[in-house]
Amino acid sequence: MIERPADEVWSFVTDFPRAPEYDPNIISVKQTSDGLLAVGTNFELTDKKVGKGTFRTIEYDPGRKVTWVVTSPRAMEGSKHGIILEDIGGKARLTITWELKLGGFYRIVGPFVARSMSKSTEAEVKGIKRILETEAPS
Repeated sequence: MIERPADEVWSFVTDFPRAPEYDPNIISVKQTSDGLLAVGTNFELTDKKVGKGTFRTIEYDPGRKVTWVVTSPRAMEGSKHGIILEDIGGKARLTITWELKLGGFYRIVGPFVARSMSKSTEAEVKGIKRILETEAPS
């Protein structure tokens, strides 16, 4: 549970270029398509573990849920990553999900990748919580 209003948490977690502030594995995120966040919005991410990757927004329910599908690298193509936010009495329950679809070498090391992603997701949520609960919102 994050001790901040859900709308404040949503604004922060959907400002994707800020992801390196709370996710130690992300180097950068940039939107590569025009317009506001919506179904079809594309992003490019540079990650310390995987390198460059691209994502496309496939589900968007403002203030509640956003889901992307990995479009590259090929070894993770089709994997889904999501954010679900719930307002619980003025606080926010944040859930970050991964549905991995691995190919090539990643299929062989799948259990290790899944464990690594789980640890990364925990670190990401802790980072978001730390920033939002201890720093003034920007």
